[in-house]
Amino acid sequence: MPVTPPPRREPWRVLLTPRWIFGHLLALTLVTVFIICGFWQVSRLAEVREENAVQLAQSQLEPLHIGDGPLLPALNDAAAGATELDLRRAEATGVFEPELELLLRSRSWNGQPGWHVLTPLRLQDGQRLLVNRGWVPYEHDTVPVGAATPPAGPVTVSGILQATQVPPSGFAAAFAPQERDDEQLDAVWYVDLERFRAGQIPGLLPGAWLLLQELEPEQAGELPRLVQPPAVGDEGPHLGYAIQWFSFAAVGIIGYWFLMRRVLRDAAAVPAGQKPAA
Repeated sequence: MPVTPPPRREPWRVLLTPRWIFGHLLALTLVTVFIICGFWQVSRLAEVREENAVQLAQSQLEPLHIGDGPLLPALNDAAAGATELDLRRAEATGVFEPELELLLRSRSWNGQPGWHVLTPLRLQDGQRLLVNRGWVPYEHDTVPVGAATPPAGPVTVSGILQATQVPPSGFAAAFAPQERDDEQLDAVWYVDLERFRAGQIPGLLPGAWLLLQELEPEQAGELPRLVQPPAVGDEGPHLGYAIQWFSFAAVGIIGYWFLMRRVLRDAAAVPAGQKPAA
């Protein structure tokens, strides 16, 4: 009597069990997320490079002389100032008004906590340019800062223009420090020129503020310490993050392929008639 051969085993069916189907979906989801995050970092890198190109072009322009003749329209417009004036070199002549001074919170110098001193400079036409005069230690928390009194009388300042800052909105606002609702603030988290102009520094130019680099006549004493301008051309960590996310995706794909290969090999080694491990 002929012997009926055992049914032929199909090892790949083990990968269609409910547990493995769930594993396939989980692996596919994770790899997809890794790839999306990688491409998002690549897009952010492209945006940063475009911004750097604009900022580099701005930094190479001739210094802007503020107060010598009619003001540039961008100085009176926050949006225009952000695109036309950010990181441009500038100089201005006027008189410091320490009675309207503000402190910028959470600034450090060589690891020491402190503040940046924001002092309005009254121009010849009566408008005001906000000047970041530099850093002072944390204990100097009262304005005007007595240990960093600016020179009296007319002064000439030169430095780097910076765009106005605004508190984050939407979802990011939940994780960012917020200003009090008071109109009069002595210490602030953001250089929000529109708010200062409306609340406590009348005539303040909303288009840009100046990060001081040179002062004539020179500041008496050691404080405040001048702050270095932001580096032009820094691309940040986006390229490294993109490589990491794509690496995670590659490791997931290769690792999962080897796992399935081993499972299929083990299933093929199970004698006919026995149920392979799922």
